Amino acid sequence: MENVVTAPLFERLVDENTDVPFEKNPKRYLPLSELQEVILKDLSNLLNTRVAIFWQNYVSKITVPYAYGVNATCTVSAENVFEIQELESRIDKVIQQFEPRLINARTHVVGTGTDPSTLFINIDAEIIFEGHKTPLTFPVVVDM
Repeated sequence: MENVVTAPLFERLVDENTDVPFEKNPKRYLPLSELQEVILKDLSNLLNTRVAIFWQNYVSKITVPYAYGVNATCTVSAENVFEIQELESRIDKVIQQFEPRLINARTHVVGTGTDPSTLFINIDAEIIFEGHKTPLTFPVVVDM
């Protein structure tokens, strides 16, 4: 039997059947594989959100919790290993700041799409659920 974990708050609040006023069986738990899907969706949203220029300048002076996303001025060339390493490091920091369900996140750019601004990345991390750590890999597409 697959591990079952407490459903994240937003998953518990979603009304899956809007035709009835009350859910008979509210979603309180979900399998680990579904939790992985929820986190993958959240990671995709996080990494495809760009920090506005205003916040980039502001963040350089102090830490601001509203700077959700990845630096919008980041340019990456598939041929430049140093820029790719910088982006991987930047993504690791963003995940550390905004995704508390994951620890030891390590980002790896694995390729680009037909448009060089599309990156395919893998995020290796450990998911923490109810006191346990499980290593998982999250494949994410990032549009720079």
